[in-house]
Amino acid sequence: MRFVSVTDVKNEASQIIRHAEAGHPVVVVRHGKPCAAIIRLSEEEVDQLLFEDSPLAKRAVEEALNDLKHKRSVTLHEYLRGKRSP
Repeated sequence: MRFVSVTDVKNEASQIIRHAEAGHPVVVVRHGKPCAAIIRLSEEEVDQLLFEDSPLAKRAVEEALNDLKHKRSVTLHEYLRGKRSP
């Protein structure tokens, strides 16, 4: 693991990102204290992070689970024909 200052990130961004892409986490420090991390992520991990932080996605999942719980659902065939849940 590598520790770099905010100034280092500004001046050496490409090198630091290559280091992280190679699987070596980089911790960014400001005034000697950790403030961020640069890590390698797969596309799936990015999608998961975005989904987890999305209030809209969370609400949609909660509503869908509630609809299932209360048997408010339609088959795919019904949905494609324009029927919506009861």
